[in-house]
Amino acid sequence: MKKNPVRLVLVAIIIAAGAICGCSKALTPVSEIHIDGMPLDSRSEILSKLNTPIENDATVQVPGRQESIIVNVFPTDENGKVKPGASPEVIMARDTDFFKLDNTMSKKELASGNYLMNIVFGGKTERVAFVVK
Repeated sequence: MKKNPVRLVLVAIIIAAGAICGCSKALTPVSEIHIDGMPLDSRSEILSKLNTPIENDATVQVPGRQESIIVNVFPTDENGKVKPGASPEVIMARDTDFFKLDNTMSKKELASGNYLMNIVFGGKTERVAFVVK
């Protein structure tokens, strides 16, 4: 009889430890992508975020030299929701490990405001929310 309550407590401890470890991973900084030398501040399964506002010509560094990097940058509202009817700015880079935000295909600079950027490289896609000063 005493073994059952002890086993129940051990199982509860193991489940709690697993839940704590799982949550802490989502809150650790992203070490693979840097914007103007700064690591991203947070990451979840669907979105990473840089909390420090940046210039519209910031350099984005990805891990390792990539054959191709394709980027879509969408203007968003303050809550991170893409603005209705907004067209993305597209950035493409080849055989490199970085790109600059002012190298858009349209040659337009990003205006001050909130943005969501999809970075596709090496079979991965990273979504990053950021603010341009």
